[in-house]
Formats: sequence, structure tokens, C-alpha cells
Amino acid sequence: MVEAIVSFAVERLGDLLIQEASFLHGVTDKVAEIKVELRRMTCFLKDADARQDEDETIRNLVAEIREAAYDAEDTVETFAFKVARRRRSGLQNILKRYACILSEFKALHEVGTEIDAIKNRISSLSTSLQSYNIKSIGEGESSGSRNERQRILRRSYSHVVDEDTVGVEGNVKILVEQLVDPDKRCSVVSIWGMGGLGKTTLAKKVYHHGAVRRHFDCFAWSSVSQQFNIRAVVQEILFKFMPPSPEQRKEIEKMGENEVLKRVYRIQEEKKCLVILDDVWTTEAWDMLRPAFPLQKVGSKILLTTRNKAVASHADPQGFLYQPKCLTEEESWELLQRRAFLRNDNGTDPTINNMEEVGKEMARYCGGLPLAVVVLGGLLATNHTLYDWERIHRNIKSYLMRGKDNYKQQDSGVSDVLALSFQDLSYHLKSCFLYLAHFPEDYEIRTKSLVRMWVAEGIISKVGEQTLEDVAEGYLDELIQRCMVQVGRTGSNGRVKTCQLHDLMRDLCLSKAKEENFLEIIGFQQVETFSSSVVTTPTLDKVRRRAIYLDQSLPVESDAEARAVSKNKDEDANIYVKLNPENGTPLRSLLIFSPPKEVTVHWMLRKLNLKKFTLLRVLSLEGLSLGEKLPKSIGNLVHLKFLSFKYAMIGRMKWLRHLYLPFRLHVGNSKVQWGNLSNLETLKEFDAEQWDIKDLAHLTKLQKLEVKRVKSFKELDVILKPSHPISSNLRSLGLNDVGTKVEEIDLKQLSMCPHLYKLNLDGEISNLLGHFFFPPNLTMLTLRSSKLKQDPTPILECLLNLTILSLLTDFYIGEEMVFSKNGFPRLKDLAISSHSVKRLKVDKGAMPNLKNLAILARVSLEMVPEEVKYITTLQTLDVVFMPKDFIRRLQVINGKEGEDFYKVEHVPSIKLIDDEGERRSVRP
Repeated sequence: MVEAIVSFAVERLGDLLIQEASFLHGVTDKVAEIKVELRRMTCFLKDADARQDEDETIRNLVAEIREAAYDAEDTVETFAFKVARRRRSGLQNILKRYACILSEFKALHEVGTEIDAIKNRISSLSTSLQSYNIKSIGEGESSGSRNERQRILRRSYSHVVDEDTVGVEGNVKILVEQLVDPDKRCSVVSIWGMGGLGKTTLAKKVYHHGAVRRHFDCFAWSSVSQQFNIRAVVQEILFKFMPPSPEQRKEIEKMGENEVLKRVYRIQEEKKCLVILDDVWTTEAWDMLRPAFPLQKVGSKILLTTRNKAVASHADPQGFLYQPKCLTEEESWELLQRRAFLRNDNGTDPTINNMEEVGKEMARYCGGLPLAVVVLGGLLATNHTLYDWERIHRNIKSYLMRGKDNYKQQDSGVSDVLALSFQDLSYHLKSCFLYLAHFPEDYEIRTKSLVRMWVAEGIISKVGEQTLEDVAEGYLDELIQRCMVQVGRTGSNGRVKTCQLHDLMRDLCLSKAKEENFLEIIGFQQVETFSSSVVTTPTLDKVRRRAIYLDQSLPVESDAEARAVSKNKDEDANIYVKLNPENGTPLRSLLIFSPPKEVTVHWMLRKLNLKKFTLLRVLSLEGLSLGEKLPKSIGNLVHLKFLSFKYAMIGRMKWLRHLYLPFRLHVGNSKVQWGNLSNLETLKEFDAEQWDIKDLAHLTKLQKLEVKRVKSFKELDVILKPSHPISSNLRSLGLNDVGTKVEEIDLKQLSMCPHLYKLNLDGEISNLLGHFFFPPNLTMLTLRSSKLKQDPTPILECLLNLTILSLLTDFYIGEEMVFSKNGFPRLKDLAISSHSVKRLKVDKGAMPNLKNLAILARVSLEMVPEEVKYITTLQTLDVVFMPKDFIRRLQVINGKEGEDFYKVEHVPSIKLIDDEGERRSVRP
């Protein structure tokens, strides 16, 4: 791991010599010398990294090298920052300028002395490494080999990893029967067993089983985990039962906790509901959630997973308890083969035969636990030779013989395999994996944000001609392929939208992050002690990354109470020290997490002094309610590259790449120097009424843009004309509240954006002249309030790459739409909402790959099209806020099928919600 830190430091120093040349004048040679010294050291670090577990002295040397690399980077960046700040403040008059020059000379002397001292430290450490017979292994894989590996990964593996399972069919059948058989009277069905046994995977298969989807009316899945927020869990269940409108969501968020509990309770009394409570740790956790469930009503059921049998028994003494069995040796080997992509169909290849022999022995080390087998398979899948497999086999045996178990688990086989999977990662992947330690347990991580954080932090290196984000996505693919990261939600195009860590993998991640002094986690909770998984940092080390968990923070119910608590000087001092270390830690990343509706965030955030974090590159405060006051010191974070925050003066942050503005933001007299944000790649919620859209012309690297309240579409000429770099760089464009009755959207300009794949248009369109006026590579399209006079489908169905199409709120003012045979060849998602559309005609053979169909509010359809029965690929049908008569045509009431039921009976999942917001069952 230290190899990664030193290598990144070398790259960063090289970047600084180029990017900050004017500020580093006078110390350029010294910086170059320290860069050479660090590069020379990297040749020995692979061996040192591998041997640090064997020798405490080597382990201490590795720690010192890590700190020296960090210090070199900190020193140079801090000096560049100070010089830049002095020059800005010293330009007002001649006297101040002279003072600024004198100050620079003094700082130049000081930084020169510091760099010399660090260089001497590094030289001494290099000598010490060689004295311990540390071998020079080279500088790691070349960029060419990394590039080839990325190419192979992108070709061979999709973003979606199918969960291979072996021997679970019988388990699924037993559990499904307990849930849907009316003779089974239990309210709670529990799956219990040790970590890594596959409880969550089994629960998912049951949750999505066709018989289960047809039997219940409402479904909800919630991950409870060790530190959970009762309000957040119950509110999540309520939202899953009855997806709320924006107004309803606001109303629910204002409710007290007890009222939310009562609503969830009542829905389960009135309808047949299935709730999955995944990963319940204690009986106390169940007791806190128990009031939300009417256990005496057997129509609704709970499926619970837990590691503790006592929790399962406590939840329902008359409930059904099920413990999945460990895999047999044969099942373990079958699963390992699937994951390792080992095939020997005719049994004549001697090398494969030898690999099978080694593989079967390794499979036995996994103790029959699916997680261990899957992770081992992911490790073997990236090592293709008999030599590689034998090397991994030896390493597993050595782990077992040494009794290596850096984190507390019941089963050493799992811990050995997981630890080995981490050890086998390249230094780039190790850093990416450890970065995941920032996120709370069971947290769904948005992959777009994650890869951008990796890039902003500087842990992604350039590979060939790929962009840094493409490289980062490739690394995420590899971690998924190795089964170290789990896929959460995916889009219709197969892209992974969210990901997360299995509990045991997160334990490994936290353990390794602690070993490497990679980050610090601060948690403010009602309990006095932290969870055992919280990473703490030795006081002598400097922390570069920090995550703050405000989940279940101090029990403050209102802003007034928060202000009262903050007047407690002792408490203030304690919190201030935790949020602001005395030495002004040189943070690179700061991520703050809070559950919904946490008013104490205002109070906690006021304790955070951003002035001390001048080297910050990543700042994520997503979802926090910050009130009216924003930390003005954000404008001084000149190294910031990723910001998700309500901002103040941000014009100086020239390296900022991603900026997510809040939906509602009043800037008053604040000014944004957009021209200085020249590296911006993502800009969301740009308000054309508050800022001049012409300023966007300076943001030549923009790839993703969302603009709202554009008075005239012609205003966008400045960035969409073919000669402007934005038109060729743009990947995603959203235009909201665009156009007036006088000024309508003209799509011709968009055809000049060759890489645009996502388009969201909210505004009147004169007409669609032809599919060739759309961007040629468009895959996702949303039209809203377009008021088209002619049926758009003949044109849209010629967009051959289109996979997601949303036609919403008055997109068309005609009454009939016709979907032609072979039209929309790749479309997977279709949503329609328009009060004027009365008939959908679907030719047989239209939309041959459609998976998800949504008929939404304000559609005046008379019936579901006859031809829907021929769309055999359809997996889900959502009919939302439609008239009761329309709903009844799709139901089976008292054994009598509605007029349209035969058209949709082949669809596995059907959601029906009437125009009063009531959830309706297909079979009431």
C-alpha cells in the first residue's frame, strides 16, 4: 500500500511542477530532486510492503516512508497555496506588493529548508530499506500493461455481475412457501447464520420470486445494520409501500416518528405487505422497530435476516427460523469454477486438470461459506495460469499457518480469503478500495460520485488515451469482478448506478484503512462508545481523509434546542477539538453523512473550521440541511476538485471539476466567477435567471450540464454552436423550464453534439423534423411539456441506440400514438404521461427488448394495448395514479379476470396505484 502512496506523491509533485510553476519558482529544483528520490525508492516498496507483517522494524520503516511522502506533498502544496494567497492580497498598492515580495522570500527560505530535511529523511530511509535486504522489484506494471488489462476487462465483463448461486433453489422454495401459503400462520420468517453464509443473497431471491410478487400488494426492503436510525428505516418502508409525490414526501417528513410508525402499521393492516429487514443485529433493535408491524395480522409478513439466532427467536417465538447450510465441497467447487471462469469440458487439458486440483483444495479452505468462495473466485479470475493459482494457494496456506486474522471474525477461512484478496490488488486498486471505508455500513454509494472522488483525490493515474473517469470506472469494474464490491442498482443500459460493501468486506476495508492510517472516522452518536468498526487514528500521525457520521447525533429536536446545546462551553470545546485537530490536519477528503431531517447538522457544521483544510480536494456534504448561512471559507479551498454543497464565493477554485448546486438556491448579491472554474466537467442546477448563461462559454471542459429557467433556447447558441468545445465534449444535457409561447426549442443545434448520450428537454418544441436532428449517440431521452402536434413515435423509434424514453406531462397534444413493427429496437424503459393520449397502438414486433413499461398520471388511455401481451420481454408494469376503472380492467376480483388482465398476466411484477394514491393488488 505504501507503494501507492509514494507513487501518487511522485505523480502529484510532477503535476505541481507544471500547474503551479509560477508559485514554485525558486524551489523547482528542490521539488524535482525529492521527486527523483521518491521514484528511486518505489523500486523497493513492493518487497517492503509484502514483508512488513513479518518484521516490526520493516513495518515501522514503511510507516515512516508513508509519512515522508505525505509530508513532501503537503509542504509543496501548502507553499504554493500561501504564495498564491499573498499575491492576491498584495496587489492593491506598491507598499503591500513589496511586503508581499519580502514575505515570499522568507517563505521560500523556509520551504527550501523543509524540503531539504524531507529529502534527507527519504535518503536515510532508502538506505535503511537496503540494509534489511529489501529487494528492488521494479516500479510496478507499465501503463501499457495496465491499459491492456483495462481493455480486456471492459471487453469481457459487463457492469452488472449476475449473482451466481449454487444449492439455493431448495432454500428459496422453503422460504417462499412460508410466505405465500395461507396455511402457514407465522408473521415473521427469519434467515439466520454467520456472516458470509449468503443470507442477503437468499433474501433477495425470495423477494423477487414470481410467486411472492404476485401474492403481496406492497413491498419494502430496508437494511437495518448496527447503527441504524429508526425514523429513517420506518420512513423508507413507508415510501416503498406508497411512493409519494413531492408534496406528500414533504408532508411525511414533517410528521413525528410515531405518526410515521402508525401509517406503516395501518397499511400493513389494510393490505398484504412484505417487509425485508436485512441485517438486524440485536433484540433491542427489533424491539425499537416492533411497533411498526401488526404481527397478529398474518396477511402481511416480515422476512428478517440476522447473524444472531436469539434475535430471530425474539422477533416471533412462533415464527419460522431458517438457517441455510454451508456449501458442500462439490458445491463450493462448482461455485468457484463459475466465478473463476475455469472450463475443462473434455477433461483432456493437463494444465486445467492441475488447476482443478489446486482449485478444489483452495475451495476447501473457504469452509463452505459462499462469500469466501465468491471472493476467492474473483481473485482467481484475474490470475489465469497454473503458476498464479499455485502462488495464491501457497499464500492461503501461509495465512492459515500464521493464524493471520487482522479483524475479528468467527470463521478464519473467510478472513484469510478476504485478506488475501486485498493483498493481491494492484496499488491503484488498493487505494480505490480503501477509499470505500469513508462510507457508513450498508450505504448505497453513487458510482458517478465515487469515481469522481477518486479522480479528485489524485488516486487515479492516466492510462493511455482514456480519460481519468474512464480509468476509474475500469477500476470499479475490476473490484466488482473480484467480488470485493457489490452491485446495488443498475440502469437499463447495464451501467452500475450504486454499489456497496458486504459487512465482512467493509470490516476488512476498515481494518486495512486503520493499518495504513488511510482515514479517520468521527461519529457523534447517542451512545457513549463508538462501534468497534470505527477507524481511529494515532495522535502522532497526520490524517489525510476524514468521514463524519452525524447519524443519531445528539438528541436535539429543534433549531432552538440546538442553539441551547451549543451554548454548553465544555461540550463545544470537546466537539471543536474533534472536528478541528490542533495541528490543522492537511485533509484531502472530507465526507459528512447524515440521515434525513437531522436539524442538528446546522449546529455541528458551525463547529467545522474549513480555513484549516486548505489542501482539501474532495468536500461532500450531500443531503445536509445547512440553513441560510454558508461557510465563506469555502472560497479559499483552491485545491478543491469535487464539491457537493450549497456554496458561497467559489470563483477561486480553479481545479474544481464537479459542482452540484441545490434545487432551490437564492444567491442574493453573491457573485460567482464562472470564468475561473475552467476545469469544471459537471454543473447541475445552473439557474439562468440568477446568472448569465454566456458565462458558460468559459467552461470548455463541461461534459454534464443542467440548466433551468432559460428564457430563450437561442441563449444556448453560445455553447452549442459547432465551433465551441462544449458541443463536442457534452455527454449529458438537461434543460428545464425552457422556452415560452413565443420562443420554442429548436433541436437542430443538438445534432452537432456527437457524444451527447443523455438529453432531458422541458419546454415547447416546434416539431420533430427527423431523427437526424437528434444527437447520433443518444441513449436516454426525456421530453416534458413539449406540446407536439404530431405523433413523435415515427421519428423517435428510428433512434437506434435509445434505451430509455420518458414522455411526460403534455409532451404530445394528439390522441393516438403508433409503435411500429421493429421500432425502438433497443428500448428497455418506456414511461408515458399525457392527459390527451387516449390510444396506444402497438404493432406486433415493436419494442422487442422492452423490460419496463410505466403508464403514469394524467394519461387518458381507454385500455392497455392488446399487443402488450406479445411483448414477452416485459418484466415490470407500473400503472400509477390512473382511474379506478382503468385499474379494475387489470385486476382479478373474486376469481373474475378484468377485461385487460389477459394482456398483462405474463408480466412478473405489476404495480397498480389509483388516482387517489391507493395501492391496488392485482388479486385483491
